[in-house]
Amino acid sequence: MQTTHVRRLLRAEPTLRFAPTHTDPTAHAAWSRRVRAVVERLARVERAPLDITAVDTRDETGLRREHLTLNSPVRGAFQATLLAPADRTEAAPGPAVLVFGGKNARLEHLTGERPPDFPDRNIAEHLARAGFVTLTFEHGIGGLDDERRAGREEGALLAHVFALTGRSLLGALVGDTLGALDVLTAHPLVDADRVGLFGHSLGAAVALHTALLTPRPLPVCAASHLGSYPALFERLLTGYEGAVLPGILEYADLGDLYAALAPTPLHLQYGTADSYLEPADARAAAATVRGGYAAADAGDHLDVHELPMGHGTHVRHTIDFFTRTLSGPAAAPGDVPAQRIHFGVAERRAVLDRVDTALASGHLTQGPGLARFEELCRAWTGREGVAVASGAAALEIALRIVGVAGRTVLVPVNTFFATAAAAVRAGARVRFVDIELDGLGLDPDALRTALDRHPDTAAVLPVHIGGIVAPTLDDVLALCERRGVAVVEDAAHALGATLGGRYAGAFGRFGAFSFFPTKVAVSGEGGLVSCANAEDAEQVRRWRDHGKSAQGSTLHDRPGGNWRLSELHAAVGTVDLERFDETLAARRDLAFGYDELLADVPGVRAHTVPAAAHSNYYKYLAYLDAPVDRALLKKRLRERHGVSLAGEVYDHLLCDQPYFAATAESAAVVAGSGVGTGASGAVGSGTTVGDCAATADSAAVEASGAAADGPFEQARWFARHHIALPLYPTLTRAEQFRVVEALRGELS
Repeated sequence: MQTTHVRRLLRAEPTLRFAPTHTDPTAHAAWSRRVRAVVERLARVERAPLDITAVDTRDETGLRREHLTLNSPVRGAFQATLLAPADRTEAAPGPAVLVFGGKNARLEHLTGERPPDFPDRNIAEHLARAGFVTLTFEHGIGGLDDERRAGREEGALLAHVFALTGRSLLGALVGDTLGALDVLTAHPLVDADRVGLFGHSLGAAVALHTALLTPRPLPVCAASHLGSYPALFERLLTGYEGAVLPGILEYADLGDLYAALAPTPLHLQYGTADSYLEPADARAAAATVRGGYAAADAGDHLDVHELPMGHGTHVRHTIDFFTRTLSGPAAAPGDVPAQRIHFGVAERRAVLDRVDTALASGHLTQGPGLARFEELCRAWTGREGVAVASGAAALEIALRIVGVAGRTVLVPVNTFFATAAAAVRAGARVRFVDIELDGLGLDPDALRTALDRHPDTAAVLPVHIGGIVAPTLDDVLALCERRGVAVVEDAAHALGATLGGRYAGAFGRFGAFSFFPTKVAVSGEGGLVSCANAEDAEQVRRWRDHGKSAQGSTLHDRPGGNWRLSELHAAVGTVDLERFDETLAARRDLAFGYDELLADVPGVRAHTVPAAAHSNYYKYLAYLDAPVDRALLKKRLRERHGVSLAGEVYDHLLCDQPYFAATAESAAVVAGSGVGTGASGAVGSGTTVGDCAATADSAAVEASGAAADGPFEQARWFARHHIALPLYPTLTRAEQFRVVEALRGELS
C-alpha cells in the first residue's frame, strides 16, 4: 500500500531541522537564512503591487470602516476591509495588524460586520477596538460551482491545480499578503514601523510564511497552528494542503519554521481541546521553537500558551501581545550591509534548470551555456568576447598575446593587486603610474613621462576605477598609438559603463572583465576578454584551453592554462546578464538618490562623474573633507548605526603592497651592493617595480633598473580621502536615508 511508502518518507530527517549545534546567535542566524531561502524557493511567490480601485468609508461607534477593492495583476480584484479606531488621525499614525482567518472564515465575520459564527472569530474588530488599525482580506477560496465540485473541498482542488504548475496555494496566499502588507503600511493612519501579523489556523500558516519572507522583523501571533507535519498529515489526517509548501518536509518541520523567525517577537497559542491538533505533538513542536529562540538569545521574545480551548483564538492574549510589541518604540531596523547579492526565486530556478541541463548532458565546460554567456556579454561590450575563468586570467591571457615577457608594462598605482600580478605572471617588468582625480584614470602627463623613461614598454593597462571610464582615456590611447604600445583595459569594474557612448572594453586591443561575486554582474567565478578582432579572439580561445592548436586537438602550440569557464558558472552568469539592464538602471537610480541626499551633509561630498562618462556605479564614491580616521569611522557606522561601508578602491597603493615593496627594497639592496642585474636590469625572476618615496632610495632603485616614478601624490590623496557607500540593486530608499543620516551624525 502507498501508506507504507508515505510512512517511510515521513520518517526521514529534514536536512535543516533545528539542532543543538545552533547554540549561539551567529550560528542560529546562519541556519535561519538557509531555512528562509528554502521557503522562498518552494513558495515561488508571485509578488505584485496592489492597486486600490474602490474605497467605501463608513464611521460607526468607535470605529472607522473602509471597504476596499484591491486589484492584483496576478489574482484580479478582491475585497478587503480596514478598521481603525475612530480617534486615530493622520497626524498621529499608530500600530497596525494584518489579520488572516482560517480557511472557512468570512471577511464580514472577521471584521464584525456580521455576528461572528464563533465568539473569537471577529478578531480584527477586537484588535481595532483595542487601538490597532487592522486590514483583513478574503482568501479567495470559494467560487467554484457546486455541480462540478461534486462535494470536494475547494481549497484542496485549488492546491492540486497550483501543484500542476509547480506552485502552491500557500505561496499564492503569501503573495496576496505581501501586497496587502504594502497597502497597510502605506495607509496614512498607520505607523509603517509598527506592524504585526495575526493568523488563525490556515491564516497562521500564511502569517508564518509571510514573516519568513519579509526583510524586516514583523511580530507574529499564530493561533491553533502548531505540531509536526507527520502527525498532522499522516497520523491525525487533519493537515490542510493549502497550509504547507510542497517539499518542505525534506528540509524543515513546522516547529523549525517558527524557530527560524527568531529573534522576531512570536506568540503561539493552541488548545488542549483542539480536535485538529494533538497536545503532546504541539508541545514537542513548541520545545523546538523555544530551543531556536534560546539559541538566538531571544527567549524573552517568545510566548507559548497551551490553553483549555478548542480550535480557536484567545483574544485577550492576542491583544496583550500586540500591545506589548507594537505600542512601544519601533523595532530596530536590520543592518545595511556593504554588499547584498540577490537572486530572486525565478532567477534561482532558472540557474538550477540550466545546471540540471548541463549535468544531464554531461557537457560541463565550454558548452552551449558558455556560448550564450559570451553572446550576452557582447551586448555590453560592443565586441566579440571570450569567456575565461576569472578577470585575472583575462588580463594575463591578453598580455601573453601582446607579448610582454622581458618588457615593461605600465599600470596605475591605484588598482587591485591582480592587475599588476597578471603582468608579473606574464613575464613583464611592472612600473607604476599616477592617476588623475576627475575620472580616476591614468594621468596623461605621468604616463607620457613613464613612456619616455621606459621605451621598452609593451603595454599600458588603464583601469576603469569604480565603473568610471575616464575621459583621459582618449589621451592615453593617443599616446600609446603614437608609440606602438598596446592598450589592455582592465574593465573588471566597468561592465556596461560608457565613455562618449562607447562601452568599456571597446577602446584598447583587449578589455578584461571580472564576474566575481562583488561585481555588477556575477557568475560566481568568471571573466571575459573582449577583443578588437577575430584573430585575437581565436588566440584567447587557444590560451584558455592549455594552448591547444584547435578545439579538441591534442596538439599544443603555446603554454596555455586551464582558464576555462565551466557550464555551471555560465548558468549563473547568463541568468544575471539577462537582467543586467535592470541592474544598471537600479544602480544609476540609487546613485542619483545619493547625490540628492548628500548635498547638504557637512564633511562629505560625492565624487562627480565626468559628463562624457556614464558610470555603472560599481562603487558610489565620496570624499571626506577633513582628515578622518576612516577605520574608526567605519567601525562607528557599523556598531552605532548598523551601516557597513563598501570596500575602498583602493586604500593601499600597489607600490605599498608587501610583494612590490619587498621587490623594490631588494632592488635597492642589489644596487647598493654593486651586484649586477643582467642586461634587463631585472632582479630574481626578472620583474621589477616602480618606486614610491616611502619604500626605497630613488637613486638606488634607478640604478637597479626599477624606475623612481613616485611619489604618486594624486593617488595617495585619493587613497586617503575616499569612502564607498553601499550600493546594490536591492538597496532601498529607506536604507539609503539611513546610510546618509548615519554619516551626518558621525561627521557632524
